[in-house]
Amino acid sequence: MKSTFKIDEKRKIITEILNSGITMNEYIKLKHDEFHHEKFNRNYNLITDFRNFDSSFNKNDLQDILNVFNENKGKVNREKSALVVSNVKYFKKVQLKTDKNSETPQEIKIFTNFEDAEKWILK
Repeated sequence: MKSTFKIDEKRKIITEILNSGITMNEYIKLKHDEFHHEKFNRNYNLITDFRNFDSSFNKNDLQDILNVFNENKGKVNREKSALVVSNVKYFKKVQLKTDKNSETPQEIKIFTNFEDAEKWILK
């Protein structure tokens, strides 16, 4: 299954679903396609779903994708971004990275299930 994004205009949410094996270049292309989509809105909040990563996904790949994620924070006006991770190992790596990037006014939270992330985004 390929990594994708969905734009929900009604709820003002962009959801990215990142699958195992996605490379940094594929993620950059996904972000490019997202930013140029006709429904894209810089004010929509974001949920990035990392739950489909498998145990072969390594720390450097995750770091590369998070670097692209962080670089794009300045290109949007959203208030919230939620990262959803099911594997505790990834949760700790993602948590460390977001803690170090507190210069953005955008609030970023980590969740272990999609439903809680969605509830927080919609508050």
